[in-house]
Amino acid sequence: MNNQQTPWQSLRQRWQQVCNAPAGQALPSPCVSVCIMKTDADECQGCLRTLNEIAGWGMSTPAQQQAVWQRLGQRITQHFNQG
Repeated sequence: MNNQQTPWQSLRQRWQQVCNAPAGQALPSPCVSVCIMKTDADECQGCLRTLNEIAGWGMSTPAQQQAVWQRLGQRITQHFNQG
C-alpha cells in the first residue's frame, strides 16, 4: 500500500491548516514542489497558483496571502470535484 500523498492532497491538507490559522499571521507557501505550468491555463499544476500569485508571494502581506489561499481553496475544490 502506498501512503504517499499526491501533490493536490498535500495542497488540500495545507489549505485546511491555513483555514484554522489566526488572522494576521504569515501563512505557509502553497508550493508543493511540483512546478509545472499548464499549457492550457495560467496555473501551476502543483500548487494551482497563477504566475502572478507565485511571483508576488514573497512580498505579500498576511492579508494578501490569505486572499491567495481563499482563491486556492476554490480551485482545490473544483479540481477534487472533477476527479
